[in-house]
Amino acid sequence: MSKIIALDFDGVICDSIDECLLVSYFAFNNILSIDKINFSDINKNLISSFRKYRFIVGPAKDFFFLWKSLIANTSSPDNVINDFLKLQKLEKNLELPFVKKFYSLRKDLKNNNFRYWLSLNPIYPKVKNFLLEFSKNNFFIITAKDYQSVEDIVKANDIEINSNHIYGIEIDIDKRNLFKKMINDFSLNKEDILFIDDNISNLMKVKKIGILGYLATWGYNSTSEYNKAKNNNIPSLKLDDLYSII
Repeated sequence: MSKIIALDFDGVICDSIDECLLVSYFAFNNILSIDKINFSDINKNLISSFRKYRFIVGPAKDFFFLWKSLIANTSSPDNVINDFLKLQKLEKNLELPFVKKFYSLRKDLKNNNFRYWLSLNPIYPKVKNFLLEFSKNNFFIITAKDYQSVEDIVKANDIEINSNHIYGIEIDIDKRNLFKKMINDFSLNKEDILFIDDNISNLMKVKKIGILGYLATWGYNSTSEYNKAKNNNIPSLKLDDLYSII
């Protein structure tokens, strides 16, 4: 494999939507105990809406704005995205306590019931096969997830990856800066890097620094994301075509 492959984690390697749904919902409602986390505590319509609009979320703090928008628009779901974007701008400081609760709940869930936590973070089977074959080569993970969660999940799936090849939120939330550090750490040429992400905003940002990206259509996105990718000359990638990029 001549190219250096960099993959986002949530929505590209790992389908973490159930974990994010549960943990973010209870963090949003200020419930600090992990003992009662289960889907039956959440309104089914909210669950459905969360799954539909998960694609607009980037880092963990965005779940605060998503839940607020979903709850405010239970009878008018078409307004969710507009409200989400407004809240991001107007209430950016309100998410800080939420983020602490989110990571505290996730930590408790991992510590108290590791196997259950893993079950909420399955790796896409076809991606797992890809990683089992190529993760020992020029392969990196560039993610807004915390390093330890990424390492725990890949190890539990018997995937071998150099721990120094995982760049997470502890370093920076902006993937452009993660790539800059990665390139500097390993003396890489940006022209040799291929990045797969399911978030078009991230792909548009890294494109500006010369990183070629692909939109993972099996992740958390929508038709509008596909159209935006096309308009910005960013190719969309189907899961069945994953091997075609190497």
